[in-house]
Amino acid sequence: MWYVLQKYFYMRAHLLIHTISYLGTSIIHTNSSFTMAYKPGYKTTPGSTILVTGSSGFVGARLVEMLLQRDAKKILCFDIVPPSPDLLARFLEAASGDSSKFQIFAGSQEGNLTQKKSVLAAFSKEKIDVVYHIAALVGPFHDYDKYMDVNFHGTMHILEACKNNKVPRLVFSSSPSTRFTGGDIEGLREDQMEIPETFLAKYAETKAYAEKEVHKACDPENEFYTISVAPHQVYGPHDPLFMPALLETAGSGKLRVFGKGENKISICHVDNYCHGLICGADVLEKDSKALAQFYIITDGPEQYFWEILNQAVVAMGFKDLFKKFHLPIWFLMIIAHAADGLGWILNKKFKLNPFNVKMLTIHRYFSIENSIRDLKYEPVVKFEDGWQSNIEWHKKNWLPGYLERKAAGRGSGVANIGKKND
Repeated sequence: MWYVLQKYFYMRAHLLIHTISYLGTSIIHTNSSFTMAYKPGYKTTPGSTILVTGSSGFVGARLVEMLLQRDAKKILCFDIVPPSPDLLARFLEAASGDSSKFQIFAGSQEGNLTQKKSVLAAFSKEKIDVVYHIAALVGPFHDYDKYMDVNFHGTMHILEACKNNKVPRLVFSSSPSTRFTGGDIEGLREDQMEIPETFLAKYAETKAYAEKEVHKACDPENEFYTISVAPHQVYGPHDPLFMPALLETAGSGKLRVFGKGENKISICHVDNYCHGLICGADVLEKDSKALAQFYIITDGPEQYFWEILNQAVVAMGFKDLFKKFHLPIWFLMIIAHAADGLGWILNKKFKLNPFNVKMLTIHRYFSIENSIRDLKYEPVVKFEDGWQSNIEWHKKNWLPGYLERKAAGRGSGVANIGKKND
């Protein structure tokens, strides 16, 4: 009899321990989910259906990955350029192998911003909770009409589609260049920089026009909330242009430091920008002070542009830029204006132009105190870690291909210049 009672109490105690253990685990898991739901950058994404334009580009693709990793219900990927097999594999991995969590709208018929019917068709497939409009025609090498078609009219198509389908949140990827006047920018906040009457570049002009329309469309009374979020000099893995273009020029021996090489810039890891975009979506609600406002996202502290670039150049095994003759700014501007004139005569775009010279010689760094205050943004990648991993990624993934092309005497491997995305 005593043995039976002993065994009974032992089993009850064992069951009680398991129950307490299970409840404890459930509470911890629930608290963890609860905490993440209120963490900046994690509020609106879980369970949401989200459309991302420019999803095959550098920023857009990384944004798709991060949204999937943050438990989005489904991502609608909209881009005129179809995703490569490698990019589809990245999306699938981010979706934990569930291909139903993303849908591709690509090509001139299904992913074309300049065609209203293409945009409206993509919006009609699902009830969309958030739109991230990343797509743009970038760079200084296109005709004005093309910039307007993609950057302005494409944005107008997105706005119309959002309103027609009662999408509540639109995050517009803007650019600090919409505020550039040609002079130094040293630690200014967004509210200290107005959109100018005249612009340094057609890209900046058309993005500014689009941003104004995005802010004008914000309509809290009808539950349509908009915001503009901009990075400055995005870098990171899979960069198709910024790092490859500069490193390739350095590898050819043609790159020289412009001026004294002492200009400072803000810089932004791609993960930080995507996190900032998501933080922007999180604050889109009635009475938010961020509605119809412009915010800049960076890694934080400013950096000496030529110094950090030289770190990457030397890491690739190329000659130290500071051991070469520096090019005087006055000389570069003469050549740049001459190239502009010749380009007008020959109907050709040259990479050396006054805008590019200015961008490589002036101070361009910003305060992010407004983003920290209003968006609750904090960098998820520290500059020191991000820049080092960026160098290592390009050494592993870019350098071998460059050396192979150089040995074979083939042309540039820099891809997607002026592509209609990020």
